[in-house]
This record gives sequence, structure tokens and C-alpha cells, in this order.
Amino acid sequence: MARLTALEIGPDGESLYRAVLRQPRLALDRHREVLGWSLPQVSAALEELRAHRLVRVGAETGLIADHPRAALERVVSAQEAQLATRRQELARVRDAIDAFVADYTAGQTLSTTTLPSREHVEAADVEATYEHLLAATAGEVRCCGLSPAGPGVAAQLASGRAVRWLHGAADGPVEAGEFDLRIAATLPTRFVCFGVDVALSAAEWGSPGGDFVVLRDPVVVAAFVELFDRLWATAAPVAIGEDAQASGVLDLMRQGLKDEAIARAQGVSLRTVRRRIASLMAEHGVDTRFQLALKLTERESGDED
Repeated sequence: MARLTALEIGPDGESLYRAVLRQPRLALDRHREVLGWSLPQVSAALEELRAHRLVRVGAETGLIADHPRAALERVVSAQEAQLATRRQELARVRDAIDAFVADYTAGQTLSTTTLPSREHVEAADVEATYEHLLAATAGEVRCCGLSPAGPGVAAQLASGRAVRWLHGAADGPVEAGEFDLRIAATLPTRFVCFGVDVALSAAEWGSPGGDFVVLRDPVVVAAFVELFDRLWATAAPVAIGEDAQASGVLDLMRQGLKDEAIARAQGVSLRTVRRRIASLMAEHGVDTRFQLALKLTERESGDED
């Protein structure tokens, strides 16, 4: 395992460094022969070490390395000092964010430019666009098929903004964390609604990857909000604890998921799912899954009455 990658010294550089420590004053060509490397490979590794002054090259003495405790302590101390300075610089930038936000808000208020109702976003820019829309909007965030992750989301959650997340069962198990999370059997496409003002959707309906579009037409955004709420109403809450997990199994069964899909959605084994279903059947005094479904339907009807 490479230990010097934090110093931007790759595995080859570390291997050469250890070779020089073990066999000091050996010529570079001799190290190359012992390591079985090409000349460009050993030359590149040597340059990484020389950049940090870990190895010296003498015409007559070959490759020499100082005591690693002194040499590496010197490099690490210098890197730590640079890191401390960088942290101070970044802290000053963070302190200035509110001032820049005020400038941005003033610019948006005074601007007469109308934003386009549809704006194409390349896949490489989706994360940055997501963070921008999150900061520039208000109201509940509805995420369908896209994980609400990132520093912007953490800040919004800390401020009390509501975030709901619909996750597809076929996409594997997830942990709710601080999000209000539900599992749906299938999702029609990937999109996010930022309040009721703007939506970010996959450019190609149902596509698992690729480009996105920003949509600002009020009618279109309202349609996405309605779609999300309908999907949410039929999705299964993420289960926590044995009783809740059993309830989650029932919710996923109602959506028509097979045992394998239920196991993926809950992050458990197929045997565990089948054990829970068998336990539910015994609890309700039925012999088949169909009878279990009927029993539950009858019970729900009775509760509504």
C-alpha cells in the first residue's frame, strides 16, 4: 500500500525511495535493472523524490537519501504549514459568501433579463447546476431517483428546509440519513423539483444517465411536482427496526415487487425477506401470499370504516 501519495509521490516513487534507503550509493541504472523498470519509469519516479529533496544524485556517489525521519518530517511540516495557510484563506472566502450573496440577490432583483423556460445542462455540469438551483430557490425539495447529496444539501437541511427523496428499489439499498426517504418499485425518470419554481430533469425521459434540462415553465414544474407527490403516496417508507422492516416488506409487496427486489431495496438477504413474509403469514393465520394480501386489504378497509 502506497503511503506517500499525500505528498504526490506515486507507488513507483515510493518503491524507488525504499530501494535507495536499502541500497544507498547505487547508480540509477543499477536501480533500474534491479527493479526491472524502463528508463522513463525510473526517471519519473526519481523526479518525484527530487522534487521533495528526498533523494540526491551524485555523479560518483549514485543515489543518496538522508535519514527518513529528518527528511520526511521536514516535508510533512512544510505541507502542514501550507495547509494551515490554505485553511485560513478558505475561511476568509467563506466569511465573504454572504456579501457575494447580497450582490447576487441585488442583481437578480434589478435584472430585466428573463431566464429561459428550458435550459440544457451537460452531464459534467449537473452537480454544479443542482447546487446552484438549491441555493437560488426556496420551498420543499423533491428528489426522484437522484440522491440529495452535497454540501449545499447539508446546509439547506441545517436551515430547516424540507427534503424528500424517492429511491428506486432496483437501484439498491440506501440509508435515509437526515432525509425523508421512501422506496418505489419503479421510477419513470430522474428529476428534482426545487419548490414550485424550477425543476431539473433528465434530458431523455427514463434515461439512467446523460444530460439534464432545467425547466422553469410553471405548468411543467407543477406537473413534475404532482408526479412526485403521486409517486410518494404509493412508495414505501424506509424501514427501521424489525417491526418497521416487516411493514416495509408489506408496502413493497403491495407495489408488486418480487422477493429479490425487496431484498435489494431493504439491503437484506433473500432469506431474510422470505423469513419475514413467512412470519407475517403466520401472524395473520394464512397459508399463501395471496391470502395475506386479502387479509391486509380487509383490515385496511375495516380501519377506514
